[in-house]
Amino acid sequence: MKTNDRFKQTEIGMIPEDWEVKELGECFKVNTGEGVPPSKRLLKGKYPLMGGNGIIGYTDDFLVDGEYILTGRVGTIGEVNFKRGKLWISDNAMYVGSNNGNNLKFIYYFLKKFDFTFLNVGSTQPLIKQSDLKKLKIPSPKNAEQSAIAKILSGLDSKIELNQNMNKILEAIGQAIFKHWFIDFEFTNEEGKPYKSSGGEMVDSELGEIPKGWKVGKLQYYCNEITRGFTTTYVEKSNLINLNQKANRGECLDKSNYKYYPEEADIPKSKFAKKGDILINSLGQGTLGRVHLFWEDTNNVVVDQHITIIRTKKEIIPEFLYLYLIYPPNKKRLENQITGSTGMLMLNISKIRDFEVLVPSANIMQKFSSLTHSIYSSKTRNIKENENLSQIRDSLLPKLMSGKIRVPVEVRT
Repeated sequence: MKTNDRFKQTEIGMIPEDWEVKELGECFKVNTGEGVPPSKRLLKGKYPLMGGNGIIGYTDDFLVDGEYILTGRVGTIGEVNFKRGKLWISDNAMYVGSNNGNNLKFIYYFLKKFDFTFLNVGSTQPLIKQSDLKKLKIPSPKNAEQSAIAKILSGLDSKIELNQNMNKILEAIGQAIFKHWFIDFEFTNEEGKPYKSSGGEMVDSELGEIPKGWKVGKLQYYCNEITRGFTTTYVEKSNLINLNQKANRGECLDKSNYKYYPEEADIPKSKFAKKGDILINSLGQGTLGRVHLFWEDTNNVVVDQHITIIRTKKEIIPEFLYLYLIYPPNKKRLENQITGSTGMLMLNISKIRDFEVLVPSANIMQKFSSLTHSIYSSKTRNIKENENLSQIRDSLLPKLMSGKIRVPVEVRT
């Protein structure tokens, strides 16, 4: 890439001399979706029913087939999605399609950074008119340069998506191994055969039949610490991060929901998230009961007081406990410990401490650790790479869209 120093002033700001300013409707087809009768709106169906902020249902009919940019028309505005295939677009959304060889992905990235509140004409409910969206002024490089810019940005997004999909596969592998070993009890015995089906001895326990030599006990007996996090006043931004309930999505963390503490805050060391911590949302509705395995090496992430922190002893490795707690029957047992009334539901820390867990033999736990440790290390590397790629993409996007960075001719072609 190279920078460009030949610009001209336009109604959308400074752009390269060889670019034009056009209306969105000149370059792309802009349409409003159509309503779906209630009788044709399904929980399951052949095709997704798209609203302004994603899938809102399914139908057995489709309105469009191809590649489209979707954005909210009424209610939810500002959300921009790129979709391909057969789908129905509801009348609370608009969709943009290709026209005259202009690159759809190029304008998708432009709209991703556009502030749609400038088009809002609603008084009580946000509203964007199709006619106003068509008149939106956009930069218009030649089609070849549009494609080159889109290729760079979509290449970064493709790598991010690949890492996300890989993490889903890694998580599924971890859960499959867990079930095979600790639910079906078909871990490999000393003779190299699956334990239960080859006649391994089973004994009764509080949790049903388990392999001989294994135990069942209260979680607190196998943990160095089970405690709640910490909360103080927030600041707009700092290097001291608050990992709160909204950030804890269970399998992953939504870091866009991180909050921040004053850097001078006096916080006990035990409240900082450590690699291998199990984090359970323990207060409130919506996120209550989510279980996350924290696998990052950090020294500035503080767990919120509405989250329970579990730190295991060597008898139970963190990966095992995480997979144990999210296994559906165990997850249900944990959720059954929730108490309180609507608006003030709680997973009491004493209930978590007394929660009964399976404790496999030490040699099986060690073998399981050797398999799963690499799974969660790989997931964490992919997450970190995605954070870096997202920063690169977000830094490049406005510069590419304004022409401050130009794609070299040899790449464009």
